[in-house]
Amino acid sequence: MSRIPLVEFPTEDRVEAVFAEIEDELGAIPSIFRAFAHQPDLLEASWHRFKAVMVHGVLSPQLKEGMGLVISADNHCNYGIYHHSSNLEDLGVDPAEVMRIRVDPKHVHYSEKEHVLFDLARKANLSPNDHGEHLISKAQKLGARDDEIIEALAVMELVVGFNRVADVLGLEPQRDR
Repeated sequence: MSRIPLVEFPTEDRVEAVFAEIEDELGAIPSIFRAFAHQPDLLEASWHRFKAVMVHGVLSPQLKEGMGLVISADNHCNYGIYHHSSNLEDLGVDPAEVMRIRVDPKHVHYSEKEHVLFDLARKANLSPNDHGEHLISKAQKLGARDDEIIEALAVMELVVGFNRVADVLGLEPQRDR
């Protein structure tokens, strides 16, 4: 149970408009956005950031959701684990592969370049002062562009922030309505 009530029925036009956009894009309104709805400016900013990083961009949705899953697992965030696992399955990733991403990402079916970007995002979460130069250089040698490197780091930054908010608020992992 969330430690604050989630906004189910918005009373402000701005919140209602953002909720409509989220529902159009995602098919449901995740609990984290219902929590952010208490502060409309933050709801808008969080949604626009989420949309720019996770919905649009240059990396595949499967890679970004995989990054989100392993980062959430590293952070022990059940809310994030549940949502990124569900999103991967919704993208057609086999449940066995989803579990492999979570517990044994070295053996996941990503390209070599994707593996390095995945490792970069994960290392940036776990030990940001270690391996950055090596992994960026390796990614570049494998053809990763600067926009791909930045997007991998943006996925990490977004997921870590959402993990923290979800954990502090006690958001339950559940299928969004």
